[in-house]
Formats: sequence, structure tokens, C-alpha cells
Amino acid sequence: MPTVLGAKNNVFLYGTIIYLPEYQFCYKISPYLQVFNEAKVVTISNLEEENVLRRLIPDLNFLSNNVTLSKAIKDKIVIDKCHFSFYFDKEDNNITLTLKVKYGAFEFNVFQDYKEKIVYRDTRKEAQVIAELRALGFEEIKYKFYLIKEDDYIFRFFKKEVDKLREMGEVYYSENFKGIKSIGAKGIKGDIRAGKYDYFQMNFKIGDIPPQETADILRAFRDNIKYYKLKNGEYLDLEELELNRFLKLLNVVSSEDINDNHIEIAKNKGAFLDNYLDENNIRYIKGKTALKEIKDKFRNIEKLKYKEPQDLKGNLRGYQKIGYSWFKTLDYLGFGGILGDEMGLGKTLQTITFILSNKGSKSLIVAPTSLIYNWISEFEKFAPTVSIAAVNGSKEDREEIIKNIGNYDVIITTYNLLKRDLESYNNIDFDYCILDEAQNIKNPNSQNAIAVKDIKAKRRFALSGTPIENSLMELWSIFDFIMPGYLYDEKRFSVRYHKKLRESPEVLEELNKLIKPFILRRRKKDVIKELPDKIEKTLVVTLDDEQKKVYSTYASYVVELIEKKVKDYEFQNSKIEILSYITKLRQLCLDPSVLMKDYNGGSGKIEALVELLNKSINGGHRILIFSQFTSVLKNIGKRISQEGISLSYLDGSIPSEKRMNMVKAFNKGENSVFLISLKAGGTGLNLTSADIVIHFDPWWNPAVEEQATDRAHRIGQENVVEVIKIIAKDTIEEKIVALQEEKKKLIAGLMGDELSNGEVFSGLTEEEIFGLFQID
Repeated sequence: MPTVLGAKNNVFLYGTIIYLPEYQFCYKISPYLQVFNEAKVVTISNLEEENVLRRLIPDLNFLSNNVTLSKAIKDKIVIDKCHFSFYFDKEDNNITLTLKVKYGAFEFNVFQDYKEKIVYRDTRKEAQVIAELRALGFEEIKYKFYLIKEDDYIFRFFKKEVDKLREMGEVYYSENFKGIKSIGAKGIKGDIRAGKYDYFQMNFKIGDIPPQETADILRAFRDNIKYYKLKNGEYLDLEELELNRFLKLLNVVSSEDINDNHIEIAKNKGAFLDNYLDENNIRYIKGKTALKEIKDKFRNIEKLKYKEPQDLKGNLRGYQKIGYSWFKTLDYLGFGGILGDEMGLGKTLQTITFILSNKGSKSLIVAPTSLIYNWISEFEKFAPTVSIAAVNGSKEDREEIIKNIGNYDVIITTYNLLKRDLESYNNIDFDYCILDEAQNIKNPNSQNAIAVKDIKAKRRFALSGTPIENSLMELWSIFDFIMPGYLYDEKRFSVRYHKKLRESPEVLEELNKLIKPFILRRRKKDVIKELPDKIEKTLVVTLDDEQKKVYSTYASYVVELIEKKVKDYEFQNSKIEILSYITKLRQLCLDPSVLMKDYNGGSGKIEALVELLNKSINGGHRILIFSQFTSVLKNIGKRISQEGISLSYLDGSIPSEKRMNMVKAFNKGENSVFLISLKAGGTGLNLTSADIVIHFDPWWNPAVEEQATDRAHRIGQENVVEVIKIIAKDTIEEKIVALQEEKKKLIAGLMGDELSNGEVFSGLTEEEIFGLFQID
């Protein structure tokens, strides 16, 4: 035994070596030194054996690595590392956890002692585990833990936090409670079969979940809830890969709630359904052969050969033949569609060919006022055998034509006249109803949209180079016309796609797959060999000195007004008023004299335009000039007339028939310049004799500018078209152009083309609006 040196019992002599051990060693060895210095052998009575062994053996093992125990003592004690097990169960509506600790082969509740053996327990480690459970929200009640929390917390615990328990030991679940129920691909079964009318039917099963709960699960998924609590208390993770894929499928293909694990799927969703099953490698749904005809038709549209009408007076180009086949395929399958070709690619000709191929059919074409006579002209040119009438003129004249609908194959009316005459169409069943410039029904609550959707027709088609100009809801409105219900009702579509777009870009991909079979869109660059290219450039000019002063003064004045409205919390309710300020500011960039009768200065933009026109005309070019403001166009007309430049002028006051005559005259070489109001002449005019297009002022919506450009850059153009935007430096115009670029992403992502901005002005922040008025 070592000899104690000093009074503090912390220095020891053993042999010839002096030891200075740590405090804990000194503390533990001191009482044993006293005992063994007094007696070489210590005898323990049977009554004290258990208490002594519980303390003695651990202390001896701590003090020395050379402790020898007899077999009799070894049989009575357990010295081993501890292991933890977590047992989950359910009692009534409560989740319980029993924590057990295991030393060697002996396992017992951590809050109790093991009676048969003397177990040397790692109390520090046990305390750490208990503390961790309490930190995770468990409450200790009578040797058990209870997780008494809200469902959201419990679900998150079993999905993520339970891993902390697995790091400390093994986790077990009873037969009554599994925590989060796992489904997996093997737990889902489905079978698709042909149903009645235009529907497929699918029966399915999700694990052993009762059918009456399946509808609630789908509702929870549609409400973006991440889990569903089953009636047995278990949690279903709606984000689990295979289950999530299946619920997404149910959500997309079924517009109604499910009933007894059965849904009906509209046949127009057959192509989406088939592609979805393939892309996600879903093998647990049987009966895909029911989808085969739809799948094959859509996949082979370019290879399908439909005989062109013999009495078609004209030759279809390759892409136009595909468009004709697309029409015929959708018609055969019982679907509608949107022909979304870029302006100038011949949507009218493809439509006329389709109508001509259906002998004996009755068609209604609804178009803007300016295009009625263009349609008649095209029918006369390409399909003279089709009897056609324009529902135009007086009320009596229109009613007479509608009354004698049997005399015509096709009647054409305008959106405005359709609203007035809607009652006259009540008893007419058309084979086809076709909307031209279908963006006219982009507002689903407009009278235009309500009227056309009230027309009875077996098939409905829409023509529009810009099916989306500002918002996804515009696309929904057109689809609600061509195939009511396909993109669900307005509220569900808005919640699922329109409102989710910014926070969940992946919904755009899903929507794209849904609409892709029913939208045929080709751009000019896709058929570039049949079109001359166009060159686009921006001409930046400075304002006249007096013009700059007026602009700067007004911009500063408006900023003060807006700042006051922000300060008084009136900003959100004043956007219409603010828009009027913006409009005036834009007009000041163009020509202040349209607002100020006593303005004596000049216009930097008009003078730059005059210079450009003189240069272009001298080079043998013919020019289209577009502006939103008719007052500005008239001033431009006066100014360029002073230069001896001959011009044509078109705004909304010109009757449709006269417009066509003006267009024909210009295309035959009359005048060098055509001044056109953006609103009146942005669509429906064919002015391929011009090879320069000038946009005198930028517009919020670049799609409108593109449509205007397409008056010249379209099929039939034999020259390169130069597109010039004149922009005033350091003004609101530069900021509008910048906003155009920022706001194009929505439609570029959905349609694969830069069609429009996304709700530009209505979506501007306070900072962006202030930026418009900033004076650089």
C-alpha cells in the first residue's frame, strides 16, 4: 500500500517513487487507505454485501486496472457499457415512449433498478439521454415519457427529430402505432379502363388505408398540407416520393373529389396521364393500353397524313400542313386547341383549310372588327366554294343572316356584335366555334368571355399569337372556352398555378405538360427558311432643351405628390391616378405640345424621326410608324408633311372596309410612310411592302409591339425587316424598356417565347414606380 505524505492526503510514496495524483483519485482512495492500513483483510457481512459491492467494485476499478474478482462476486454483478432502446406506443390518444437501458444481456426501464443483479450503471450517460428527451418535448409521467404536442410538431418529430434518438440507440414501434406510415410503390395499386362517353375510369388502393379516408388525404394534399393524420393516430407523409407522385397524379387528372377509391378522368387528359406514368416510371398502375390511341396520335402528328381538300386554292407549306393535321387530330379525338403561331405564319390559312375539309359543317368565327373583312377576303382567295357571311350591319340585317344560317357554311361576327346578338344564337348548334385574336377573352369575367362561352359548339378552337399577355389567368380563360373544366375551375387554377408560380417554379413545368398537346405554336425562327430575318435596334435620342425643362419640372412635381400619398397611406388606392401621371410623362417625352397649348419648344424625338425618315426614304425604303397616342401621330403627320413626305394615316376612327383599301393601296406603292395607331392597327393588317418598322414610343407590353412589327415581318415579305425603337435618353422610356426585359420571364418559361411582360404596371412596387420618375 502507498504511504501518505503530508496532512492533505494528496502526496503518496510507493516504493521509491513519489506520486501526485488528481483530486478525484485522492478523494476515492483516502478511506480505503485508512481501512487497509489498519487490517490486511477486510470482512463484509452478508447484510452489507449488496450495498458495499455497489460502491466498492466501481471504486476499485477506478483506482486500479489490476482488480481480481472471485466467480461468486462476478455472478452477482454486471459491469458493461450501456445501450438505449426507445419504445413508442399509443395509449388512448396519447403517444408514449418507454426508455430502456441495457447493460450486457440485461435490459430494464431507465427509471427502475434491475432486481436480479447488481448493475453498475452509467448514471451520467443515462441523465444525458433523459435530458435530451425532455428537450425534445417529452414529459415524464410514471416511468414513461409522453409526447403531448400539436399534430404539426408530432409529425415533424417523427419525420426528422426522431433521428436524434436513433443516434443514441434503437427505435421501436408497437403494432398499435408506427409513427409515420410508409407507403412506397409496392403499397399503391391502380387500374385504368375505358369508361363512358369521353372518360377513362381508374380504381386504386393506397396501402391498407380505408377508402373513406382517401378523399380526405387528397383534400389535404390539395391544401398543401405536408401530412395527414390517419384515424388510427399514425401520420402519413404526403411528401414521401411515391405517395406524392400518385397524389399529384390524382390531383391533376381529377377535377372532382374521389369516391370509394374511384375517379373518372376526362379523355383530354389522356396524353398527360400517359406521359406522367412514363416519366415517373410508375409501374403499379395497370391498363395503359386504354391510353394508346391518344398517345400515338399526339406523338405522330407530324407523320399523320390527312388529305388536303381538293378545292383548296393554294399550297400549304410544311409547317402549315402540320398545323392542318393538328386541327384534324384534335377534332378526331374530340378536343379543342389553341393555334398559337407567331403573327404572320398563316393561322388564318390553316384554319380555312381545316374548315374546308369538313364538308357540310357549320362554323362560327368570332374576330375583332378590323379583321372581319380580312377573313372574308382570305376565304374568297383560298376557299371560294365555302359559303360565308359577315354578321354585320343593322340589327335587322344581322338577325336575317343568323336566321338563315342554313344558307351558309361559315358566318363571321365580332366580339361586340356577338354580345348584342347572343340571344339569337341560343337555338343554334355549331360544329365549330373559332376565336380569332382570342386574347380578347383574356378576362374571364368580361362580357366577351361570357358571350363566347355561351355559344353551343361540338369543337372549339382559339387563334392567338399571344395567348398570354399579362397573367396565367388569361390562359385559363381561353382554355375554359376551348375545353371547359380541363384546367379546373377559376379558383382552383388560380390557387394551384397562378398564385404558386413565384414560390414554386416547378408548377410551371406541370402546367406546361398539361397544355402542351393542345397548343401548337411555331415561331418565325422555326421556319426561318420561309421568312426573311429582321434586324432590331434602338435609337437613343436626347430631348429638346425646352422639352427637358418641362419633363424635369413635371417629374419632380409628381414625385412630391406620390411621396405625400405614401406618407398618408394612400399609395395602394392611387395607382390609377399614378398611371395618369406616367401617361402624361410619356407624352412629354414625345411631344409636349399635345398637353401644353402654349408650348413653344420642340420635340427631340420628332426631329430625330424626321431625320431618320429622310435618310430611309432616300435609300428606297418604306416605313411603318407606330404610336399609342393618336394626338402624337397627327403631329408627326403634320411635321413630316412639311418635309414633302407622302403618308397614310390609320387610327380607330377609320372604318374596317376603308382600312383594307388603305392597306391594299399602300402595298401597291402608294405613299412612303404609314402612320398607325398601335391599338387600331397592331393586329390584322398585312403590310409586307414595308421593310422598316419604327416604334415611336415604348409600350409596357412588348407583345403588343411584336404584333405591330409583324404587320411587315410575316409570310410574303421578301426583304430584311429593320425594327427601330426610338427611346428618349434619361427618361421614363428607358425605364419602361428595362422593365420590359425584367418582366418577360413568365411567358418565356411557359410558352418558350418572349410574348409579354407579367402584369407590369399593376405589379410595380413603390420603389419601381418612384424609379420611373427619377431624373438622371
